[in-house]
Amino acid sequence: MTVIDQWTGRHARALQAAMRLTGEAFAEHLGVSPRTVAKWRKRPDMVPSPQLQEALDTSLHLASPEAQTRFAASLGVQQQELPMLDDSMVGQLHAAVGELSRILAALETADAQLAGKAGATSESPGPP
Repeated sequence: MTVIDQWTGRHARALQAAMRLTGEAFAEHLGVSPRTVAKWRKRPDMVPSPQLQEALDTSLHLASPEAQTRFAASLGVQQQELPMLDDSMVGQLHAAVGELSRILAALETADAQLAGKAGATSESPGPP
């Protein structure tokens, strides 16, 4: 999915178009006045408020995959095809995570034993 670091009016208008919403419908969707959406048309470099940035992030995240693809295409962003994991790859990953969990548990046990030995030697009285 495309990530926008800082939304501008241009990005917001691209999202509106990708979602195929009218200015009024997009304003209602975001919980802003239609006048705000109209400003983005007139001032594409305008940076919306932080709250509106979050609303735009959420709208993009919740948009359909088709709308996300249209949004990325309107910005000239190439969508990357992610490789699909087959069952053997998932099995290998599961085994590796299991092995890492066993190693971590062994390290935690060894660390606890070393801490116990260090505590026992510091508690023992020194020579009289």
